[in-house]
Amino acid sequence: MSIIATAVPTPWSRGRRRDQEWADIHFREHEVRTLWRAAAVRGGLGEKILSPTGTVWAVPDVTAVHLGPPLRFTIRLRPAQIWEDATSAGRHMANALGVENVRFTQLAPGWIEIQAPAGPIGPDEPVQDAADATPELPPRPTRPLSPAVERALARGHRKPTRR
Repeated sequence: MSIIATAVPTPWSRGRRRDQEWADIHFREHEVRTLWRAAAVRGGLGEKILSPTGTVWAVPDVTAVHLGPPLRFTIRLRPAQIWEDATSAGRHMANALGVENVRFTQLAPGWIEIQAPAGPIGPDEPVQDAADATPELPPRPTRPLSPAVERALARGHRKPTRR
């Protein structure tokens, strides 16, 4: 569970419905953390630690997950890691989330906020270059967008309220 709780069930829900909403929130947070872990290892942020029980990959910790559009989460870098190390894993995180790019903001030394845009990548459309008449396809993530992350990017954790 995140340190900063930004996603909460609707206040009027009770019983099983509230439990289901909490389970959905925890699942989406867990999925974001899992995607970050895989992207950090692929991006070179992971450190292999050998222990008597086996090998473990240590990656920067996700300290807060904000699910409502846009999807944001805060990471705390491991000792001796710098800003440029984290931004090198950005392309892997964009591919994992199924978006074109992610934006990094340095909150403090060793603390970085990663923000994904509100919408996933659209369908591939050929792009005409003025110098060359051959069509080119824009880059596309290698992994399809999961339903839980798609919902988090599209509408967040709450329905819009009317006031």
